[in-house]
Amino acid sequence: MTTGNNQDPKDNDSISYFFFSLVRKIWDFLVGTFDLKNGMDREGAILEIRNNKKMQGANAWLLMCSIMVASLGLDLNSPAVIIGAMLISPLMSPILGVGLAIGINDRNMLMISLRHFSISIGISLVTSFLYFKLTPIGQLTPEILNRTAPTFLDALIAFFGGLAGIISNTRKDKSNAIPGVAIATALMPPLCVTGFGLAKGDWMVMINSFYLFFLNAVIVAFATYLIVRILNFPSMQHANDREKRKAKAWGVLLGLLLLVPSFIILSNILSKLNDRSSVEEFMDRHFVEDIWQIQEKPKSDTLDAQVIVFRELTEDSIAYYENLFADLNVRGRFHLIQSNVPLDDSELEQMKINMRSELLELLQADKKYADEKSRQIAFLETQIDSILNPSNRFMLVAQELKTLYPKLKSCSYADMQYSIGDSIVVLPTLNVSWENTNKYQRIRMEDQIGGFMKIRMAEDTVVIKSTF
Repeated sequence: MTTGNNQDPKDNDSISYFFFSLVRKIWDFLVGTFDLKNGMDREGAILEIRNNKKMQGANAWLLMCSIMVASLGLDLNSPAVIIGAMLISPLMSPILGVGLAIGINDRNMLMISLRHFSISIGISLVTSFLYFKLTPIGQLTPEILNRTAPTFLDALIAFFGGLAGIISNTRKDKSNAIPGVAIATALMPPLCVTGFGLAKGDWMVMINSFYLFFLNAVIVAFATYLIVRILNFPSMQHANDREKRKAKAWGVLLGLLLLVPSFIILSNILSKLNDRSSVEEFMDRHFVEDIWQIQEKPKSDTLDAQVIVFRELTEDSIAYYENLFADLNVRGRFHLIQSNVPLDDSELEQMKINMRSELLELLQADKKYADEKSRQIAFLETQIDSILNPSNRFMLVAQELKTLYPKLKSCSYADMQYSIGDSIVVLPTLNVSWENTNKYQRIRMEDQIGGFMKIRMAEDTVVIKSTF
């Protein structure tokens, strides 16, 4: 006799077989989905890369055109134009040739690929140098600045772009356009920025951008080598094991030399972002009704946190805030400035209402003080008009600007007429001049001053013009 709890062994076998079959089907599905060898054409890939790795003829002209378009995009700060340049860039082939040659141990292909890779660099540098030397614009735009701080994240972009490039070339049905864009994303803009640095004599921009370009080129070649070995491309044999070990050692050493600086730069960037986040949180918590800004000091690698408060603070209160800032343990300094000037139109209107309320109280007072009342009324009305007068208002703003920006030599403010097309537009314009500042500092400070002036002068647009 059996109980209800007893189970037939055949049922357990059926359940085990079901789960085993399910796991096997999932595994077969995943293998079939991600199998790189499916649709692979080793011989065709080698032949394709071997034939297209040379930078001459049409490839050279295409490279010049793409570099020119990319330089225009950087100069105009237009990501769309830069992406358009990547669509016609032939930079992919020589880099893939280097990675393939190392992967199959073909020294002849390696030498040819390296030679034409060098030719590509030469063509790109000459083209971008001539453009930025002759262009009437040639300013340091955000798109250019973005290519002057290489990090490990840039290496990841190059790595996955390289994977896309070589995987596409190993298919029977090849499509080079999109992988070419992926690789050009990592290579073209920094190479153009190197030409910008050469043309402007800015060696830090040139060195940082060329390091980013060279790092990305090596990473793309490494990604190519990795896929070539995974797919078991036929390779030529080394003369002996010693030569094989020597080649691997040189590869590891080169990789470390290129990646270590990028890790250090990334670590510094993350540290600065953490510092800035801590300072912003501190400002939002304690000075939500005041105006504040955070300035980066590129040379000293520190932050300057500056806040203008519109209320009376005792010395103990100021010391309290300074101690709180010191407890953040960030690389930066804290500056607190007190101002009795209202921040915006709403506060100005409130101040006007309060003053008029005082006027009504004075009018309702004893008539024997009529003369005194009249003098006080006149005085308060003058104060209101003075605060609402843009010229008087700018006098106070100018003092704040000089306090916030010690390197500001002088500034002037007026409504200027601008001819745009067939019409004349009047725009408020702030002229500033600096002393002992470089162009990076001026760009950052003028961008901050633009936002500051729009708030303080209650304008939708304020044009900032710099003189030297």
